[in-house]
Amino acid sequence: MSIFKFKKFNVNQSNAPQKIGTDAMILGALANPNSIGFKNPKAILDVGTGCGVIALMLAQHFPESQITGIDIDDQAVQQADLNFKNAKLSPFDFKNDFQALHYNFLEYSPIHKLDLIVSNPPYFNTKMPSSDQQRSLARHESSMSLQELINHSAEILNESGELWLILPSERTEELVSGRLDLKLIRKIDIYGKPNRHVRDVLVFSKTDLVDITTPDTFTIRDGQNQYTEQYKALTIDFHFNQL
Repeated sequence: MSIFKFKKFNVNQSNAPQKIGTDAMILGALANPNSIGFKNPKAILDVGTGCGVIALMLAQHFPESQITGIDIDDQAVQQADLNFKNAKLSPFDFKNDFQALHYNFLEYSPIHKLDLIVSNPPYFNTKMPSSDQQRSLARHESSMSLQELINHSAEILNESGELWLILPSERTEELVSGRLDLKLIRKIDIYGKPNRHVRDVLVFSKTDLVDITTPDTFTIRDGQNQYTEQYKALTIDFHFNQL
């Protein structure tokens, strides 16, 4: 059994196609009430939830919210559902309403519009021959393109809602130059180490475009391969062990 321990919950990832990594930690910790346009989103969706780790981090951020995690992989949904139920039984008393749904996001239509959508999506736009179809599905855009993810999000977000994505930095320019039904309102350049730009966190909304010519920056490790104070401060409420 593969258990990843957090301060307030544990995540069983034994059947998850993608194990917990830095991308999930960054997105789950950055999408917080101090940086989005509203303090208390009530309806939150995690697209491609996997084991449910980002959904659980958001539940810790927003204790009164309804959290839904959806995934096209049924085994991942079962894993997320187990982790959501265990969080409800934890001594930290998660009050959130959780759902784990086996769904193709492009066919998902909630009864009420959403306040916040997050996704650490499959981002390779080439086919990968693989004997592990579950892992391939989690990593490649075989069932949904990034453009489709953004445009369907526009249909189910409310007028002040936001979509947060984390992507390899080389995908950003191509993505934002396409026809999108949401506007890019924030960009955070993620550096694995100084001068090594590896990821972007992109925030989309229906609101008017703002000036993002100077993006925010975030660095995970320093030149000695140690976690930066910036990363430690961001994740201090989540990591079980002190970094």
